[in-house]
Amino acid sequence: MAQVGHASTVLALGLAVALAAWAPLEGRYRWRLRFLPPARWLAAALFGAVTVAVAILVHALFTDDFSFRYVASQSSRYMPIPYKISALWSGQEGSLLFWLWLLSGYTAAVAFTARQAVPTLLPYALGTLGGVAAFFALQVAVVASPFAVLPDPPSDGRGMNPLLQNPWMVSHPLTLYLGYVGMAVPFAFAVAALWTRNAGDAWIRVTRRWTLLAWLFLSIGILIGARWAYTELGWGGVWAWDPVENAALMPWLLATAFIHSSLVQEKRGMLKRWNVGLAVFIFLLTIFGTFITRSGILSSVHAFITSPTSPWFLGFLGLVLAVTAYLLIDRAPLLADERRPESAFSKETGFLLNNLLLAGLTFAVFWGTILPLVTPLFGVQVSVGPPFFNWVGVPLFFAMMVLMGVAPVLAWRRASWPRVRQMLALPTLGALALAVALFALGLREAPIVAGFAIAFFVATATLADVAAAYAARVAATGDRSLRGFWQMLNRNPRRYGGYVVHLGVVLVMIGLTGMYGYQQVQAVGLAPGESYTMGGFTITYHGLGERISEGVPAVYADLTVSRDGQVVGRLQPERRFYPAFAETMGATPEVAMLTSWSRDLYVVLGGWEGETAGFEFYLNPMVAWVWVGGYLLVAGTLFSLWPRPAMASVRARVMAELAELEYDYRVGKIGAADYARLRQGLVAAATAALSGWSEAERRVAAEIDALAQAGAGPRVPAP
Repeated sequence: MAQVGHASTVLALGLAVALAAWAPLEGRYRWRLRFLPPARWLAAALFGAVTVAVAILVHALFTDDFSFRYVASQSSRYMPIPYKISALWSGQEGSLLFWLWLLSGYTAAVAFTARQAVPTLLPYALGTLGGVAAFFALQVAVVASPFAVLPDPPSDGRGMNPLLQNPWMVSHPLTLYLGYVGMAVPFAFAVAALWTRNAGDAWIRVTRRWTLLAWLFLSIGILIGARWAYTELGWGGVWAWDPVENAALMPWLLATAFIHSSLVQEKRGMLKRWNVGLAVFIFLLTIFGTFITRSGILSSVHAFITSPTSPWFLGFLGLVLAVTAYLLIDRAPLLADERRPESAFSKETGFLLNNLLLAGLTFAVFWGTILPLVTPLFGVQVSVGPPFFNWVGVPLFFAMMVLMGVAPVLAWRRASWPRVRQMLALPTLGALALAVALFALGLREAPIVAGFAIAFFVATATLADVAAAYAARVAATGDRSLRGFWQMLNRNPRRYGGYVVHLGVVLVMIGLTGMYGYQQVQAVGLAPGESYTMGGFTITYHGLGERISEGVPAVYADLTVSRDGQVVGRLQPERRFYPAFAETMGATPEVAMLTSWSRDLYVVLGGWEGETAGFEFYLNPMVAWVWVGGYLLVAGTLFSLWPRPAMASVRARVMAELAELEYDYRVGKIGAADYARLRQGLVAAATAALSGWSEAERRVAAEIDALAQAGAGPRVPAP
């Protein structure tokens, strides 16, 4: 079976190279090559070949076939089935195969869903995706094959790293990889747009939903990773500015900018250079993150050991950077914006500032991550930790949050300052009042007070805009029903789904502010029968015990937690002994928690001598808000992805622009004079665009009719 699996990866390499070469030829010489199989079937065959390889490796994991070197190093007989599934991507070779499988799946999906939307761009996008797939197939087939066999197979495997044997780790890499790999789609279409010199918004429209989907998976992956770190690592936190954590955060930040920025190009024909650049750098950062994870050049609890693939990734990163830099420089004149901002006080300017803040935050994280690699070149060794990232990142994040509160009340083209001032007055006064109240209650840490106040401002400003839209709808229709409110939300899922995401980010911000601002930590040694009081909780230690946990021996401590004399919970933190990792890792901790909406009591068993045990007690305020905010973020993104008619035609886009202007006027974002002036200009532009479009449609129809009557086929057949 190992030979079949390896042959499948070699076949996948050949198919990926063929797709990379054939798809652009099909785009350039479509009419001449019309009798040959289309490139999309190569994409389907590529997915099929990689699926066979994945199926063989999964079968080997499930059947404990330790003749596979990968299975022997990542699995064992005692591991539960869910962990055997996650063993597919827990090691370097398996994770590369899994990455290739997801990439081939994305490629096949794009090949069969986008062929009517952008027929001129699709061949070049498929060629780009084929080239990326060829690189990963080369790694799997030649450099780091998961199908290497052992001449003398062991009776049992080593098993997966104990830190990875956690329920959250079953889904964390899966969702993170779906996000990482999905970012190749906007990159491929951006390259296609540059290659074909078609720098309009066609590539934006076809990739927006793909980008949003990848961003959703990346968001879920980051949230699950934070949950894993909180429950598994035993340090009481959710984010440590670890290099691999940063590697996931950076493309997420730029993808957030791209999702907002692409809306400006789609609606107003602006920020074209930004959008192409963002699509390219998002992909580059995913490759950079993969390089960090596999190179071992930076210390991380998430990283693999040094891998032979590292030089290949570095070379691939340089190649992609060189090719895209050439295309960006050569096609720069084509990326000029169709319009300039009409006012510095507009939604367009707000999105531009959003790009600058997110790009600045990304650069700060990038610089802090690579600084330990750069300074030794100058004879200096520098260690960069959380203080640096907090010092640089928190002010930028606060500025971005303030902009998040202001942007919804801004209008396209030109906002009405009196109306914006009116809509932001209550949120601003409320935020200031909250800051004063917190200060009066004894909270003196300025970043903490600012965090809570800014969160209040963003939430109330966002809800105020929703209320204004609902009031305008009621005034126009008289419908005050819940159904009418739902119809308003459902009519524009992009806007209101985004608002739900913003509110989710607000809750995450509140949770992190409360947690890191007021976390209490205490190391305590207790003998059986002794108690310790912390934050109103009385924790009583009853002794140690032994048991088998998930197939491995463990020592646990038995604790009861009381509040006001009433027992509210029982906690049993433990230390597990994994035989294959006992010498290198010792006993690994499994934390115990008592959770509530307001705070978590988090307990780690440190060690013991006789019956006396050492504990670390954490009181973490408002952690639940982080998780609820994450759920809200996911819900808002899913609502934004709700199927809706695409604005593919000129007519639909023109009507949408007029509708947006009408909305801004009705909710009071622009004044009557600006509304009349802007509407007059839009109507004139719409008339010209629609008449030109109709004339173009008539010319195309007449040409096709003439060719049909002459017995000839069209030069470019319908896809």
